[in-house]
Amino acid sequence: MKKAICRVLLGSSALMICSGQAWADENDAPANTAGAIGTGEIIVTARRTAERLQDVPVAVTAFDSKALERSTVQELSDVKSIASGLNFNSEGGKSTTNVSLRGVGQLPVGLTTPGVVTYFNNIAIPSLGSSIPTYDISNVQVLKGPQGTLFGKSTLGGAILVNTVQPDLYDFGGYVKGTYGRWNYWAIEGAVNVPIVSEKIALRVAGQIRRQDPRIRSLDADFFALPEVKALGATDPRANNYPGFENIKNDSVRVSLTIAPTEGITNTTVAEYFKADELASGLYLYKADFSPLQSAVFLPLLGSASRAASAVQLASLAEAYAQEHPRGAFDGGINGGRAYRKSIAVVNTTDVELSDSFSLRNIFGYRKNTNNQSINTAAVPVLDQGGVANPFLGGLVTQPFITYYAEQRYVRDYIDNDFQFIYKGSGGLNGILGVYYSVDGPAGPSGDQFTVFSSLGRVPPTTTHVKNQSLAVYGQFAIPLTDKLNFNIGGRYSWDKSEFCYNPGNTATFASVDFSQCKQNIADRVGTPTEFSDGFGQASVKDNYPTWTIGFDYKISPDFMVYITSRRGVRPKNLNFPLFESAPVTCPSKAYSMSCVDLRGYQTIKQERVTDVEIGEKLTFNVAGAQGRLNVAAFYSRYDNATQFLSNSGNFLFPRGTLDAPPSSIIINAADLNIYGVEIDASVSPDRNLTLGFNGAITKTDVAKLLPVNTNGELGPNVGSFGADQINRLTPTFSGTVTASWITPVHPANADVILSGDLYMTADYGGQQGYQLKGYSLANGRIDVKGIAGTGLDLGFYVKNLFDVQYQAGVSVILPNAPYNSLYLGPPRTWGVEATYRF
Repeated sequence: MKKAICRVLLGSSALMICSGQAWADENDAPANTAGAIGTGEIIVTARRTAERLQDVPVAVTAFDSKALERSTVQELSDVKSIASGLNFNSEGGKSTTNVSLRGVGQLPVGLTTPGVVTYFNNIAIPSLGSSIPTYDISNVQVLKGPQGTLFGKSTLGGAILVNTVQPDLYDFGGYVKGTYGRWNYWAIEGAVNVPIVSEKIALRVAGQIRRQDPRIRSLDADFFALPEVKALGATDPRANNYPGFENIKNDSVRVSLTIAPTEGITNTTVAEYFKADELASGLYLYKADFSPLQSAVFLPLLGSASRAASAVQLASLAEAYAQEHPRGAFDGGINGGRAYRKSIAVVNTTDVELSDSFSLRNIFGYRKNTNNQSINTAAVPVLDQGGVANPFLGGLVTQPFITYYAEQRYVRDYIDNDFQFIYKGSGGLNGILGVYYSVDGPAGPSGDQFTVFSSLGRVPPTTTHVKNQSLAVYGQFAIPLTDKLNFNIGGRYSWDKSEFCYNPGNTATFASVDFSQCKQNIADRVGTPTEFSDGFGQASVKDNYPTWTIGFDYKISPDFMVYITSRRGVRPKNLNFPLFESAPVTCPSKAYSMSCVDLRGYQTIKQERVTDVEIGEKLTFNVAGAQGRLNVAAFYSRYDNATQFLSNSGNFLFPRGTLDAPPSSIIINAADLNIYGVEIDASVSPDRNLTLGFNGAITKTDVAKLLPVNTNGELGPNVGSFGADQINRLTPTFSGTVTASWITPVHPANADVILSGDLYMTADYGGQQGYQLKGYSLANGRIDVKGIAGTGLDLGFYVKNLFDVQYQAGVSVILPNAPYNSLYLGPPRTWGVEATYRF
């Protein structure tokens, strides 16, 4: 890490930007956005009203559109390299994003509320596909710690607010941008703002098209051409046709309409369409130990001892080859996999000013999401081509052996409505009261497919539907006790319900069914001899709970504030599926073994709670002409009932044909955690042309109590409490970004030349069951030429991952007992050129 820092400091491309530059122009951002205005003021909406970042008594990191551009943030996941402590990790596919903050995240299964919720124009978006493109974005704000007394969802770790540029009622304008980069990456985006009726009606239309060739190649063809592989007689006839991985092919369009019919009334509607039809991300084969294939249990899968021995040897060779070629990945017959995402969304916001002090706001959101993805989860090549009459499988002719393929298809609707009554008094008393309702559920056939160790092809996908409903009332007030001291108090009460409907895979149709048919299929089986063993089932769970925030802030001076706050966040009860009801998963005989366990105690996942205390200070300074800010926050969080996976592998061995066995793993409440740390956000501008900054987080996660994995004390072998070293620690002990931006004294064609960049550093983080992804340092650089010849033309050149660091970016399967371990590597060095014209 130290070497990387030195290399960056010695290179001109290591200069970096800071969010919200201290010398930004007052016209850079409108008053309701998170941007730099005046002499370094950053305006945020973390408390549902526009105010200075330095006046908000909680930890917030904010980035305006200029900061996002200078850090070449092309997708929301890129923000993690400039927001300390925030992690976006791909787990289980391109669309399955685990966002974590302050040690809290979400397991990449299920459809419950994420630990960190992303709000797009103030409406929560689902975790599936949440790494959205960042074109025509006004600002991004990262709120740290539990949220819920000001926003729709109750969250454990924090919230990310993403706001698009809203229509301007007064001025015509817009921009167009073209980008070309490595791997034939190209993008075209733009926006146009049209005041239809001056001061009354305005329309803004924005869009983006992005394309990129696969940047991870398929290793299969070269691997099967190796002499030692040929000596085993191993082949893959399709290997030369595999397309590779990790391309980009997405299209977006957004239409925003603002109507202000009279003074004090404003209505804005934002409609958006997004589609990505891409290849999956390629997985790196971290470990391959397939010796279990030669055991008496698994040997029948391949038909003979010699075929099993060859498969084990082939897996060992594949592991060595993958480590020699980390920029590639084995296809394994998935044909590039798939990462298809589509969303249609509408957000309508109505603001009504009743008086100088009172106003009403209603925010309605509708979103329909489609996600269809498939990955070669084990990351291995095809270990056996099949084509033999397997005597252990009744003489059936085998197909190419599948180690672990995962597929997922969800079509879902999301409806949210947030009604708020806002008070802003002249004496400093401010508050908000709100009622929030949301429902999300199936909008078409949905389900999963997990094919593990199969020589007879893929198993048919299940039908899996989940419906969530939430109703909450909330409020928060800032009460001035003196002209310097404020008391902040807020509360929320929530009522939640979750239900699932599950049908096992249909071997006749090989397709999932919709929600109504799923429930009908269950009803048709009531009273039949197989009612409790056919795998068809549904269940529901309700929860209600309070959450709160309470604290004080004290203005020592207009430029120096200290504060203390405490909050409670809750993730409601959730469900594992399918419904556990057959003998192998309930073990009525009580003769417990790996194939006779009682999982009924795990059907419901207990409520998770985070209670924190945060102490901080926010300082704005001007010393000898140097302007800047220094914000420091220290926090402690008690995280009760923290969850993680309990994998089938090594813990359970269900008899063949157990249709209500968990597809691959279940979620369990594993531990109570103590999480504490310190965060810093600092910047300084010695003069108008140079800005230096640093934001960093030190986070420590300790296990306060291990929770019993088994509910009856006798689940079976290898099942008990997790060890302390097996508990997930999602946030690194340290992460930070050094930043700088310099407007050079060189002005070709009367333009400003700006050098900028960032150096992101992280310690080990994330992982599963205690495994930690390795820490790394990542440098990004950029050169911009602004306002060429006094016009609106800008040129930019960027490099991401400047030193081509090979780093671990996310896990797929990292489990001690799994014969394969796979993970995602971050992108290699990427460069590009941009041309932007603003009018």
